[in-house]
Amino acid sequence: MGEVLVRLKATGICHTDKSFVAGGIPAPVPMVMGHEGAGVVEEVGEGAQSVVGDHVVLSIVASCGTCYQCSLGNRSICEVGAVMSPGGLMLDGTTRLTKDQEDLHSLLCQSSLAEYAVVPATSAVAFDNEIPFQIASLLACGAGTGFGAVTNRTVVFPGASAVVIGCGGVGLSSIMALRVQGATTIIGIDPSAEARALAEKVGATHTIDPTATRALREIGALTDGRGADFAYDAAGVEGSTMLGFQAVRPGGDVVTIGIADATTEVTVDLYSLLMQKRLSGTFAGSLRPQIDIPGALALYKQGRLPLDLLITETVGLDDAPRLLDPDVHLPAGRAVVLFD
Repeated sequence: MGEVLVRLKATGICHTDKSFVAGGIPAPVPMVMGHEGAGVVEEVGEGAQSVVGDHVVLSIVASCGTCYQCSLGNRSICEVGAVMSPGGLMLDGTTRLTKDQEDLHSLLCQSSLAEYAVVPATSAVAFDNEIPFQIASLLACGAGTGFGAVTNRTVVFPGASAVVIGCGGVGLSSIMALRVQGATTIIGIDPSAEARALAEKVGATHTIDPTATRALREIGALTDGRGADFAYDAAGVEGSTMLGFQAVRPGGDVVTIGIADATTEVTVDLYSLLMQKRLSGTFAGSLRPQIDIPGALALYKQGRLPLDLLITETVGLDDAPRLLDPDVHLPAGRAVVLFD
């Protein structure tokens, strides 16, 4: 299975990195963090289609291309990648990383908080050299997940109403995608004033502080008492998916995107299901990397997907451990590590 060696130029710091470090998501150790990388292809392995010198995004969708799910087009839940990638291994069940003869696990077949990464060629998506690496890196996970949750998991119609719970990098990207798709009432929910301000900047028509008001009452008032057509849970904390489920109208769609703790359980009432509410989830926005990432970057170049607004802090690699500390609060939007 073809692989490529990539020299990293930028890597986003994602809340998922922090969840792994804090133990909210189980992970084998030792493991090298980082899964929002972009860089330059330096070497190409046998069977890979990439070209040395290509600028590439390192998508977290690691797929074999031949299993049952891949044959259905569901590359984000590849039967091989869904087992090996979260388990810290490459698609062939081994690792490419060592230290003092000890194997190191690879986060989501990437581990891009390093100067170099070996990744499956199917995960390395070439992009226009005019696009900055830090912008492209956002689509490796966070922005790609939020964008894909809207464009791949729901059919948003012009004039639709939507609720986005959690206005970090994923939720903000969902808001951008909703605006592109023609939604006219976009409600961002977050306790952080900084996050709410950024949500309005990228396209939210309204924002709600759930700690200061009754969110469901506010959503009802903004949707003529009907409830929203769509809800996207980008927070993935206790009660957030249930809030989304309660916030949509009968026949509405709810998509769970984020996860802070893998042990969190979701309970919904049967009557709402009988009222044809639909609850689903997505990993990595159900992306088809080679199709959806170039599509999102094309929208960025057209000025319709303002990904640059997501970057609120840039640091060097030496400062990454500080941002991964569970006790350190990440900025709204995205912090990005720049390598040179």
